[in-house]
Amino acid sequence: MQEIFFTALGGAKEVGKSSLLVDYGEKVLFDRGVKLNARKTEYPLPVKTNLDAVIISHAHLDHSGSLPHLFLESNFMNFLTVSTLDLSKMLWFDSLKIAGLESMTPEWTKEEIHKAEKFSFPMHYKKNIQITKNAHLEFFDAGHIIGSAISVLSLKRQKIVYTGDFKLEETRLHMGADISKIKNTDILIIESTYGDREHPPRKDVEKRFVETVRDTLDKGGHVLVPAFAVGRSQEIVDILFEYKIRAPVFFDGMCQKAAKIIMEHPDLIKDPKALRKALSNAVWVKNPSFRRRALKEPSVIVTTAGMLSGGPVGFYLKEIYKNEDSAVLLTGYQVEGTPGRELLEKNRIEVDGKLLEVAAHVEKFDFSAHADQRESIHAIKKLSPSKIVLVHGDPEVMPVFRKKIMEETGIETVVPSLGERIKL
Repeated sequence: MQEIFFTALGGAKEVGKSSLLVDYGEKVLFDRGVKLNARKTEYPLPVKTNLDAVIISHAHLDHSGSLPHLFLESNFMNFLTVSTLDLSKMLWFDSLKIAGLESMTPEWTKEEIHKAEKFSFPMHYKKNIQITKNAHLEFFDAGHIIGSAISVLSLKRQKIVYTGDFKLEETRLHMGADISKIKNTDILIIESTYGDREHPPRKDVEKRFVETVRDTLDKGGHVLVPAFAVGRSQEIVDILFEYKIRAPVFFDGMCQKAAKIIMEHPDLIKDPKALRKALSNAVWVKNPSFRRRALKEPSVIVTTAGMLSGGPVGFYLKEIYKNEDSAVLLTGYQVEGTPGRELLEKNRIEVDGKLLEVAAHVEKFDFSAHADQRESIHAIKKLSPSKIVLVHGDPEVMPVFRKKIMEETGIETVVPSLGERIKL
């Protein structure tokens, strides 16, 4: 067996800034993300070697957000799905825009974004491609968001599988991860986000969410739903439409651009006709007058950002935070240190330098697009690797997940620290 070394440059004992270096004589990097905190953006450790290839699992910022920075000093081929490239470009340009608005020096320029696109090789699922002299790559649908991929890296004698963020069970927009055709896994690098718990049944979550929305509207309040631009915001609009919410549903922020890109890839959506109908039924916010209109009557406002870091959500919060009849409904994972986590745990949030004590109802609903412990154990048993590497999880979650894996499968499982180089 050839020697394989693994170094987590980000995403070790944390959720955010995923960046995982695999060295088998050639150097391949899985993901290059960022971590958005309340007051700063965190980046992975620097890459101190020449890369032979980079593989981006999907377009969320914590996996793709720092890729252009790598092109400041070197060129290499970057492999990702077609829709991941489209969505990532949207996010990279948005990062430049935000830096300009906040008078910050951006980490890269438009030139690096263009280089990242130029050196990208968009791939389809289930197409085996030689990416370096000694490795082939094949993508399988990860079921997380549109274009998300489980990466299968086949070396001469060993096979490495990186899940990225994945979801086995069917969701409103996706059919779930496709792992049935992945054979002979030697090393499995798997996310651990929900490795210590199980998700409630999704239909039950939808019903509770809609009940809360209706109760708030009946009281004359506003329902503010901060949601991830890619995937979650479109899913929420789809739910509101199916359950026939009578109040106007306003759709604001970068989720509009994401929705247009998503609808350009209807073959990657479970029911594109239903999603298109739901999106067309929403009121797309085009300028500030639409935002004022949204607050004149009971309404639902689906807007970025999912963890309340930037986006139009701050405007709406300042308007409704004192209103006990209104509600802020969180629908995604809130990373430690983000404004969303602060709001969820302490009912307060800082907006434009002012600390707001929120009187509106705050509640989180588990619409997670990540595998929970049960799904992850099922995937591990199905893939049957010789060794497991845990990444992308909070430090208190990963030991629980590791213990469960050892109890259920007996497979050797390692939890790398940031920057630690381990031999696999």
